[in-house]
Amino acid sequence: MSAEKTGEEGSMRNPARFVSPQTVALYGVLAALTAAVTMTLVVPFPPTRGFFNLGDAMVFFSALVFGWRAGAICGGIGSAVADVLLGFGYFAPITLVAKGSEGLVSGLIGGKNGSKNTVKILGVVAGSLCMVSTYFFCEWALYGVGNALAEVPVNVAQVAVGGSIGLLVSGPVRNMVKPFVARRS
Repeated sequence: MSAEKTGEEGSMRNPARFVSPQTVALYGVLAALTAAVTMTLVVPFPPTRGFFNLGDAMVFFSALVFGWRAGAICGGIGSAVADVLLGFGYFAPITLVAKGSEGLVSGLIGGKNGSKNTVKILGVVAGSLCMVSTYFFCEWALYGVGNALAEVPVNVAQVAVGGSIGLLVSGPVRNMVKPFVARRS
């Protein structure tokens, strides 16, 4: 009964799997860094009450270095926390979905060990499409199609800059942390 435990009925079951404290700490640090980087540069966009920021760099970095879970959790929570702290709390649920899906998809596609640069770029592009489309449809419902369309170029520029930074930084850092990440898996 090394990998299984007996329940009250006497049947064999797999034990519950828990997230390690190291992973929880890592995700906490990455989410906090995502919020901090998001808040360092805020350029407001009045028609939709949104803003240009550099937080996508951390979303992509988290996803490409630590995988889809880190990208989804840290990107979604860190970005939503930044919205709340910056006074855009009403947008936090939308941001949670937009940035969470961005991190999830980019991590699923580009965050695999040994991924080629073209696959990482494809992951960033696919994650970017998730973010831009989520904001577009939500802003269309809230502010009308004209305002939603007006913000598309801002969001595209944001993910282009953030994706470029995330790609550039993730490669060297991934090589440095590879031995530690391999032990967690």
